[in-house]
Amino acid sequence: MARCYLESRKSAARGTESIAADCMRHLYSRQHLGRAVVISSSPVPMLSAARKQWLKLTRAMQKQRSSTLNADKILKYTHLITSMQRLRFSAKNPMQSPDADVYFLHPTQVAVMPIQCWTVYVLDAIDEPSAHAMLRLLPVESLVVDYGHAALWERIGLLPKKLLEERVAQEWEHAENFLKRYDVRISEIVHEDMRTVEAMDDALDTLLTVSHSFLQVALQFQRALEIARPLRLSREARAKYDIFALLAHRVQALSPGAFTQQFLEVYNEDDTFFLYDHARELVRRGRTNAAMQGLFPFLPALPRLTRPASEACVAAGAVTF
Repeated sequence: MARCYLESRKSAARGTESIAADCMRHLYSRQHLGRAVVISSSPVPMLSAARKQWLKLTRAMQKQRSSTLNADKILKYTHLITSMQRLRFSAKNPMQSPDADVYFLHPTQVAVMPIQCWTVYVLDAIDEPSAHAMLRLLPVESLVVDYGHAALWERIGLLPKKLLEERVAQEWEHAENFLKRYDVRISEIVHEDMRTVEAMDDALDTLLTVSHSFLQVALQFQRALEIARPLRLSREARAKYDIFALLAHRVQALSPGAFTQQFLEVYNEDDTFFLYDHARELVRRGRTNAAMQGLFPFLPALPRLTRPASEACVAAGAVTF
């Protein structure tokens, strides 16, 4: 059986639209990995709802692109939007529709899975023999996202997704040690001031002298990051990861050999933006504000608005529970 991982999720509200929205927000962070499967007792209605939610996410990315003048970010968003627009949905099994990217299958159809399927969303229960048959067809380190049937997967013995997230931290430590060896300080480049350009240029000059070794380290970190996504990262960690990915993108572009788009899939992407309910956060901050004013009436009112969507994806310089 494949060594797969489990993430248990619950939709914020009931209904086809809500669970489709949650699946598509989750898939947004893993779309570059490979194919995905959504297991539902009503695959055709679920496909329709999911496509609608995917188009909403695509329009949100188009707004993000129009809100920036940064050439690197425009390139990244253009690559992302093109990829999202080309994603193909199908309610047929992989034998009937081999070119699709996201399959919506009935629980009785899981005996046939697409190749390179890295994410499976289980919306409705499947029996244990079918689950075993499905897992045998998945690649190593693929992710099963379960909506309410965790007991089945615990019996089968899937590993918790937090192990993948821990590996990201390990690979990042390895990457930082490599950079320190050549006196490259990511923290100095993160600060948004006039020294940023000079620090970036100095780091780039240094890493171009060891481009092959640096790109190997960057690829290992990127792979660990992609498999573990979506991740809940602090703003500081996300900024560091994105600077690292940007350096890798520029080193690759300036090094001889075939150029690929791989590092654009990480650079400046806020994994957590779509997966959190900003309206709920607004209410929480409003309650905190009211409580603080009750305790300390002489203090000025605390800010109640969350960061706007454009700042969440752009200002942090960035790649759910």
